[in-house]
Amino acid sequence: MKMKPKVGPTYDTSFFDDIQAVFDRYPDAAKKYSIRYIGGVADVMNIDLDRQVAVSSVQDRRIVTEFVDRSQDPDDGGGFTEWCCEWSSSRTCIGHCRW
Repeated sequence: MKMKPKVGPTYDTSFFDDIQAVFDRYPDAAKKYSIRYIGGVADVMNIDLDRQVAVSSVQDRRIVTEFVDRSQDPDDGGGFTEWCCEWSSSRTCIGHCRW
């Protein structure tokens, strides 16, 4: 049986307290954002977020995410609008969305 990672507000309380204070300070902006743990996916799939970027799209009511090299143009010409929708703590785009 795999162990659940020790992440989130229960474990990283100071971090989440500070994030909550920012969300409270900017309630309109807070409605547009969430916090996501990506360490597990990156570890299991051997993703190097310095070298690769996530590209997510909606397919049949599912969000499908692929990881591509940053040097590769993630636009496949499918007619979707693509934009950065996920950032690292260094404000680097780590995820693109198409919808």
